[in-house]
Amino acid sequence: MRLHLSLLLTALAAHAAEPKVILEDKFEAELSKDWFWGLGTWSAKDGVMRGFESGARRHGPVKMHKLPLKDGIIECDFRLIGKAGFAGIIFNGSQERGHICHLVMTTKELRILAHPKKGENKELAKVPATLLPESWHHVRIVFSGDKLEATVDDHVIRAAAPCIAEEKLTFGLGGDSGGPSGEKAGALEFRRLRITSTSP
Repeated sequence: MRLHLSLLLTALAAHAAEPKVILEDKFEAELSKDWFWGLGTWSAKDGVMRGFESGARRHGPVKMHKLPLKDGIIECDFRLIGKAGFAGIIFNGSQERGHICHLVMTTKELRILAHPKKGENKELAKVPATLLPESWHHVRIVFSGDKLEATVDDHVIRAAAPCIAEEKLTFGLGGDSGGPSGEKAGALEFRRLRITSTSP
């Protein structure tokens, strides 16, 4: 009886720990309504999500998506077109909480920013990196408790902070596309987005 119970508990624990894909977007059709808010102009076509700054507001393009997640893995490819300065992936809590953490990927470095509380910004880590413009780069972000590890091509950056362990409710893709002159300045492109939850 004890052996059967032990095997059952082991099986249940293994099942609970199995990664579960909670979002996969191939960007082959118009963006779904789960991409619920954004700045700039965004489109999805032929497997690529493309964004660039537009309009009177001086802010880089960003597109937000619903995402209830604690521990998990986020993967996608990105590239910087024209004068685009960086791509970023930002994770938010509730509307009242605001930003939680942010991965910034420039042609020269990677940065992890934390937001311990609303309106507070703190750089947790920065490492040099060489990311060629106009080329695709693969990013893999792993959340595990209060730790974040990101791998961009063969560059790795790690950080830890209590706020990283908070539940992420939304995330955004965006960055600096080169300035307010729209596509003439540059654009950000993303593809092969896949998010897996590893929470029990």
